[in-house]
Amino acid sequence: MSRALNLSNFPPSAEVIGFSSRDHYPDIVFTREMLHPPGHSRRSESTRDVMVPVTESLPKRILAIFMELGLLEALGEATQSESRFVARAATYLQMIGRRFKQYWQSYPCELSMDLVAKHSQTRNWQKSTIRCLSWHPLCFKLAVATIDDTVRIYTRNPGVTPILRSSLQKAVTCLAWRPYTGGELAIGCQSGVLIWSVDPTSQITRPLSQAVHLQNGRHQPVTAVSWSSNGELLVTASINDTHLLVWNVDQQRCVPMHRVKLPCALVSYAPLGYNMIASTIGKDFYLCTVPPERVTRVGWSTANGSLQSFAWSRDEKHLLFVTTDDMKLFYMRLSGLKSASYELAFPLVDLDQRLTDGGLAIGGKAQSLSWCPRDRFLAISFKNTAAIAIFFTNLAGLQINIDPYCLIFGVGVEYPSCMCYQENYQQEYDSDCASVLTIGWSSGRVEYYPL
Repeated sequence: MSRALNLSNFPPSAEVIGFSSRDHYPDIVFTREMLHPPGHSRRSESTRDVMVPVTESLPKRILAIFMELGLLEALGEATQSESRFVARAATYLQMIGRRFKQYWQSYPCELSMDLVAKHSQTRNWQKSTIRCLSWHPLCFKLAVATIDDTVRIYTRNPGVTPILRSSLQKAVTCLAWRPYTGGELAIGCQSGVLIWSVDPTSQITRPLSQAVHLQNGRHQPVTAVSWSSNGELLVTASINDTHLLVWNVDQQRCVPMHRVKLPCALVSYAPLGYNMIASTIGKDFYLCTVPPERVTRVGWSTANGSLQSFAWSRDEKHLLFVTTDDMKLFYMRLSGLKSASYELAFPLVDLDQRLTDGGLAIGGKAQSLSWCPRDRFLAISFKNTAAIAIFFTNLAGLQINIDPYCLIFGVGVEYPSCMCYQENYQQEYDSDCASVLTIGWSSGRVEYYPL
């Protein structure tokens, strides 16, 4: 085990140089005009002229709000009644309804999209131009979701960029490529999960087939999707549901896997497929074994806040994680590969906010973790500072050594929105790097950093 570390241990003036276009990586920059074309969401002058304001009666407004938003919001509208009796009765019923809802749910009564943003791996998710990134595990194919509810697929062919868009695809939260397929992508969003099949040999930008829509009761919005290692099953989590759902996508059927006390925000299969991790919107998270092994579930609780992000080593023997309220990187070591048995977690690195020699702020509460496929480089982004901290990690059996490697800054005032490593990076062009970190910056550009 390495010595206790903090961000002051980073070497001064550490920097990394990104790939250029000659390396055949797509040049991706999203502009406001590209995502929101002028007039795209505006009414034309001729249309605006025929739109006449209409005054609806109170009962009609209440009914419309009830059908769209539910009972409590409809009662809120009823409190505006000119009748003192109706207004008082609606206020009283609304107060009772809110208290009953708080007691019944026993978890924060926040709007769904506010909870999505709170537990998202993407910084400032609601306003972020780039909402998530995902590399295909086997081939050179990058999926990028943007704020306009569109997912674009980038390959080595710059002339063809498939675009995935659907009326059901709103508020994209997560992406996951299906293993051992050329172009099957799961997209978690407000309405559930969409499964797209993108023909890898197609020369058109729009898929010929529509997406398969997976939904189940109140299991929406979906905030996490993860494929099993063999690609047969898909597990999903929703901040409105206390069940994890395991889908047989080919049959479009699902079964509840685990029911926990609070709704789940994150879920992921481990790399080898023996274990699974699921975190709730509270302090609890769970480590589980999955079939065909005997199904077990071990519950853990954080000291402060909820699980914000985590990263597994490829052999599943080491688990790193950060929480929403602690400025530390925590470490857990596996004691039984197929039993979900981990030793007690302890802090590995102090992430308290500091200033570099140049006066730039680094560190603070962590936003996201990403560990390269070779378990060599760990990237940590932060909620309130603009640098990405890169640590060099060395695994030897059940021991881990971690050392500061470099800091990555953007251009000007931009900060990292989301990031991921390329899964299938192959060394080319006499490059000395072993991994490529892909970063979606707040300015709308995507950059690739060899490590």
